[in-house]
Amino acid sequence: MGQKKNTTSPYYQGDLIFILAMFFLISVIAVYAAEPSFSLKGYPAKQLFFYLLGISVIVGFLYFDLEQLEKFSIYIYLFGILSLIVLKFSPTSIAPIIKGAKSWFQFGSVTLQPSEFMKIGLIMMLASVISKASPKGSRSMQEDVHLLLKIAGVSAVPVGLILMQDAGTAGICMFFVAVMVFLSGVNWKLISIVAGSGITLVLLVLFLVINFPEFSKDTLHIQQYQINRVMTWVDSSQQDANDTYQTEKAVTAIGSGEIFGTGMNNLKVYVPEGQTDFIFAVIGESFGFIGCTFVVILFFLFIYRLVVLIDKIHPYNKFASFFCVGYTALIVIHTFQNIGMNVGLMPVTGVPLLFISYGGSSVLSALIGYAIVYNASCQLTKYKGYMFK
Repeated sequence: MGQKKNTTSPYYQGDLIFILAMFFLISVIAVYAAEPSFSLKGYPAKQLFFYLLGISVIVGFLYFDLEQLEKFSIYIYLFGILSLIVLKFSPTSIAPIIKGAKSWFQFGSVTLQPSEFMKIGLIMMLASVISKASPKGSRSMQEDVHLLLKIAGVSAVPVGLILMQDAGTAGICMFFVAVMVFLSGVNWKLISIVAGSGITLVLLVLFLVINFPEFSKDTLHIQQYQINRVMTWVDSSQQDANDTYQTEKAVTAIGSGEIFGTGMNNLKVYVPEGQTDFIFAVIGESFGFIGCTFVVILFFLFIYRLVVLIDKIHPYNKFASFFCVGYTALIVIHTFQNIGMNVGLMPVTGVPLLFISYGGSSVLSALIGYAIVYNASCQLTKYKGYMFK
């Protein structure tokens, strides 16, 4: 008898479909728990729309191969920078200052945060730059320096523009840039110098913020609300109740959920921004330790799947591999920071829990990244199929 052929389409990636379906269900349910509403203008209905739009983007991306997506990187990157520049110089009528930051375009009831999309554009551009470099181990020190300068040049403008709008998002960009540099194969001596300089700079800024807040505000132009967040994180007893209110409410909400939660539409603790930054606290109160654990495990499975993809697709397409590196770092830092601030371990920075928190820009940008990852997984299946024909 002949060997049975595998008729499964390479576009069917069962594990990635399952993970995305779980993110979708958890997100819509959690947002509904935060604000029960059947209105088409309510948060749950809008989140459902954002997901459906994002899923259509994933399907659309499957019509492009990885080489085409790499060619698009420069245009997406430049468009992201242009949108950040336009945002900075736009009047407050279309770019209002919200929570002390000018980070959103607002057109009626529709808001758009360019920095969320810039993160994906920056990862794509960095992946393209790194993938074009000579293979790891065959580069000279001079070539490594040249690669580092390219990465710095690509990163400096968008990160600088984002830093003027939102320090938390800029910090996230710096994190995934650092991870991509570390895994690019640059000589460890150069990485040590760069990492040491970066850590020293961060510690210096923290020292100035903690010990000389007025100097930090007047000279370094750090916003007062950002100083308050750092001070609250360092020592909450020294701050006013308003500065610790969100964190205390989030911790109380998670604790009140105990093992199995209080159930849907039965929230007892009011958490500000429960549908966005503190969605994990809503999950904790509604579905308890079991619900929180399920969310954490789901993110772990997704990150594990990405790590496996990074390794397997690298021999076939380095752009896809390095994009997955940056995207994985993005998921890791968002998850760690958001859950950390919900349980009081990290300062409040307004970083959403990707795929779960309400928000058109964060959901769509995360799903655009997911589209590239899904495309890479499909292409890997094709590559393997060609090898064994």
